[in-house]
Amino acid sequence: MPEAEKNKHMKDHPIIIFTVAFIIGILLEPVFQVSILIVLILTLILFSFLLISRLNGFFYKIKIILSVISLILISSLGNLTTYFNQVQFNPEVSSLYKEKNVSVSGTINTIELIRENEILFLLDASNFITKDENINDDITFLCKLRGGKKGRNEFYNTMKPGYLIEVKAIYTKGKGRRNPGEFDYNSYLKSKGITGILIIKKFSDIIIVKDKPNFFKNSIFQVRKIINEQINSLHGNKTASLLRGLLLADRREIDQETKIQFINSGVVHVLAVSGLHVGFIAFIFIILFGRFNIYFRSVSTIVGLLCFMFLTGVPPSVFRATVMALVIITAFLTNRTTNIFNSLAIAALIILVINPNEIYSPGFQLSFSAVLAIGVIYPLISNAINKLKIESKLIRFFLLFIAVSFAAQIGTLPFTLLYFGKLSVIALLANLIVIPTIGFIISLSIITLITQAVFPSLAIYYAATNDAITNLLLDFINFTGQLGFSHIKIHGYSIYDIFIFYFFLIFVLYFLRKVKSKLAFSIVIIFVIVNIYLLSSLDNKKLLPDNVLSILMIDVGQGDAILIKFPDNTIALIDAGQATFYFDYGERVILPLLDYLDIEKIDYGFVSHLDLDHYGGFVSLIQNDKIKEIYKPAIDSLLSKDVKFEKFLREQKVPINYYDYQSLMIGNCRLFTLSDKDEAEFYKLSSNNKSGVMKLVYGKKSFLFTGDVEKRVEKILINDFEIFLDVDVLKVAHHGSKTSTSDEFLKYTSPQYALISAGIKNKFGHPAENVISKFRKNSVKILRTDESGAVLLWCDGEKIFVEDWR
Repeated sequence: MPEAEKNKHMKDHPIIIFTVAFIIGILLEPVFQVSILIVLILTLILFSFLLISRLNGFFYKIKIILSVISLILISSLGNLTTYFNQVQFNPEVSSLYKEKNVSVSGTINTIELIRENEILFLLDASNFITKDENINDDITFLCKLRGGKKGRNEFYNTMKPGYLIEVKAIYTKGKGRRNPGEFDYNSYLKSKGITGILIIKKFSDIIIVKDKPNFFKNSIFQVRKIINEQINSLHGNKTASLLRGLLLADRREIDQETKIQFINSGVVHVLAVSGLHVGFIAFIFIILFGRFNIYFRSVSTIVGLLCFMFLTGVPPSVFRATVMALVIITAFLTNRTTNIFNSLAIAALIILVINPNEIYSPGFQLSFSAVLAIGVIYPLISNAINKLKIESKLIRFFLLFIAVSFAAQIGTLPFTLLYFGKLSVIALLANLIVIPTIGFIISLSIITLITQAVFPSLAIYYAATNDAITNLLLDFINFTGQLGFSHIKIHGYSIYDIFIFYFFLIFVLYFLRKVKSKLAFSIVIIFVIVNIYLLSSLDNKKLLPDNVLSILMIDVGQGDAILIKFPDNTIALIDAGQATFYFDYGERVILPLLDYLDIEKIDYGFVSHLDLDHYGGFVSLIQNDKIKEIYKPAIDSLLSKDVKFEKFLREQKVPINYYDYQSLMIGNCRLFTLSDKDEAEFYKLSSNNKSGVMKLVYGKKSFLFTGDVEKRVEKILINDFEIFLDVDVLKVAHHGSKTSTSDEFLKYTSPQYALISAGIKNKFGHPAENVISKFRKNSVKILRTDESGAVLLWCDGEKIFVEDWR
């Protein structure tokens, strides 16, 4: 494109420059805040220059100065908008982590679709009462109603957005980033203006104070309910959960395994309602009203898109796509020219003016990077395809479709690696099948819902067809996602790597226009690939390095889980946290952590004892084929959960070993298992006192892992081992309970470091103050998961290092 044409293009579409300047202002806000006074001064200077230049006729001589001032002003407005859009969270509530028996009054903002085990709704509270405080302030909470199915159904059918209610609940702060690679849920909630979570145990804990609904929000909720009920009544579970995601932007009922296969296949973007779905909806309306005049068809399409946007809850991706569609349709109706970049800039500016924090949203980033890449890269590829002069329209369409998909994947690649850590090798092929099929499924589902209202008997056949197609699609995605070569794991991708990637992508696109020789272009591509690899590796650092003993005490709340990487890269896990109906630490914390650390298998799984907060998480790890063999206390045939667990292990064909006096040599380390030989005495012990106790020795340093043993077993250990108990690091028994860590035991162990795994403000009061006092008195450094999250130690055999994994 000639330089003059470029300048004219940018002049015709200043919104692009304005949007970029606005974004710069947003990004600078965390380090530099612009005051209102600066904005007023810049505005005054700009208008003064404009007025004087117009009066004196030298506008064109100072237009560069005017442009610079304008851009600084717009950037300042972006900065100021970000500052004013920050939600001011009540410090008294924000400082709380967990409070029982709180009483909250407020108005229901929105209600989510009903789920299998709970109902979620937002509450705009005006009053928050704890046993110590009565806080009157505007506070938004995410509420989770649990309890019985009958109560949840009654709430779902009774409550409406706009109702004023009082609730009795348990308040808890959103889970922060407590472990390496973990999602910071608390920051996510705050980005949505939500202070914390209210867990409501039963429906009777909710009292309606005023039953006047919000007409607009309730109308949307009721329509969503009706659509969801129709979907559930017509379709099987798999199709219903998928359609609920595609039509209503609620993916919570899609199981985790299915989501993982979508990621592995490189088609997870179809689950996020976005421009693809908006395009399908627009196409459906254009077909439906194709016989009407252009104005009626356009207005009907606009109305349909707006309805779809509100029904999905207005996620940024849908809002962006809808705004773009409205800009294009409006421009077409008014005979004005527009382009994809201008439409994209308008959509971005509108979204960011409403909520500047959306710039940090993965949905926003993926959505805009995809469309921007299509606008930049697709024309280059399509021009190359057109030069081939392919006569077959089918082959040409096929190639152009691949070009669109390829361009979108190139554009979103850095963010995909950042958020998912996987590079799909078969994404292009999978998208050729998945995208058209998803379009057909959406279209058929809309036809089914419309038909259900008029000819219910006919709708059943449409639904059955959709079920069959959906099952075939899911089978295809599961097949492609499970292929050994379907994806490559990319670990440690960072913001720095993103900048490197986009810098060289722009570099390639620039030289593509300048370089004519294929050889020269090939050299440029090789140069870019090598530099991306080398520069991206500069910030790579292994959290668990090779040739070092690494011990990671994972934060699993009120439970235990300790990951050990030996110098020879052998992996062991002592305990795996608890698993309940609502949260499984094995599935939700340890599995993602293993993936983040690039650990395929755990060589040794040690179950200290059969309490749920120690062995529960192992179930999901074993089901996901992560454990090679298990060590545990001898089976107690009188303990039903022990019998069931052993049966499960044998069904899963996991080798079982029992604790006894023995030692294992692992990667220049010696692991000793210490247990009472007296079998008769063993069966008299409580579950805690049956805990397997282990000592790990590496070079001059040693570690003692004690499970939940209490003072009774501590005496036995002292009698049996005496000075052998002397260690550098002690994993404190029973989460620091006063039932453990006697003065005598502490004297014999004499650790330098004490590791305590406990839940924040747990109901047991762990760790006990007298235990903490003992450690302080003996100058033992205390490392606690309830205070710092996960704890990471490195040992080279000579020294122990406490590492900051954050």
